[in-house]
Amino acid sequence: MRKQAAPSGHLDRRQFVGTGCAAVAMPALATLLPSSAIAQSVAAASDPLEDWRQLGRLTARAANLGISVPRMSARIDIADGRDYTQIMPAVVELIESLETSVPLTPPPPGEVQRLIDEADSLLRRVHQAERNLPDPRETGQGVSTQAVRPSFESVKDEYRTLFETCVVRDKDRSTVDWYISQILKEASQKRWYTVAQGACCPWYFVSIIHAMEAAFNFRSHLHNGDSLSSRTWQVPKGRPKVWNPPSDWESSAIDAMDYDGFVDVSDWSLERTLYRWELYNGVRSRANGINTPYLWSFSNHYSKGKFVADNVWDPNAVSKQCGAAVMLKVLAERDLVRIASA
Repeated sequence: MRKQAAPSGHLDRRQFVGTGCAAVAMPALATLLPSSAIAQSVAAASDPLEDWRQLGRLTARAANLGISVPRMSARIDIADGRDYTQIMPAVVELIESLETSVPLTPPPPGEVQRLIDEADSLLRRVHQAERNLPDPRETGQGVSTQAVRPSFESVKDEYRTLFETCVVRDKDRSTVDWYISQILKEASQKRWYTVAQGACCPWYFVSIIHAMEAAFNFRSHLHNGDSLSSRTWQVPKGRPKVWNPPSDWESSAIDAMDYDGFVDVSDWSLERTLYRWELYNGVRSRANGINTPYLWSFSNHYSKGKFVADNVWDPNAVSKQCGAAVMLKVLAERDLVRIASA
């Protein structure tokens, strides 16, 4: 289903997310919700601001428990509805605060975990909405990824040329910097290294797939972002076949790498790396004459065009996920990784 257009204008995030005990409460929400909606406490599913309202409620509950929550002063673009470039980082940072903050007064048993679980569900929902994946439990269908796969030899020079000429768009620079800051977090790197050692592949290959498929969420399968609470239900379905749910992210991630043939391969040149990332997501964008946003979003090599539903292409829709190749380019420019040529 296409997103419903929202009224034009902007709202400051601080109307939803704050730093004090009562920074986000019903009076703030009342400026956005009609009284009948407040009484019902649930906004319509098509309301483009409902995700922000939920984030505000979660943040207020966390602040009331004495948990330090992030202060965000960026402005929400209401005309754009659910802006993934704003709400995804906000939810990721809230989850991190919930996991690491130690309030002076111990909260009620299980309350912090309940908040984490709700924030986790919100993150997965906004991530899946950006990726436009239907839930097969509702549709009865998976996501088609069938397309003509180019040979590596036919595209390797293209990859090298695109990478060498790739430039981050100025308007997306701060968002790309946020992605890089997540990739450089020591605690996350340790987990990616574990998977990289098990799969015998570069750690940055794992970390960037994790960004693309799960918004850096360690409660989601690396295969496709499904909840780690059970085996995957989207394509690939039923993975891992052998697994110890629900907390073993590392073994599930190694299974994802193995499922796509990335385990114990020797060639990790730049060209092969980009080829594998594109195959991981699918090559359908090529049939529509554009460089895939999965690799090049936020760069000079991509402007618009994406799938907005299962097998529904919109030439004017714009991806709001940072492309995998763009993240790699910035890491290489900062001398944080070194990649050989084919």
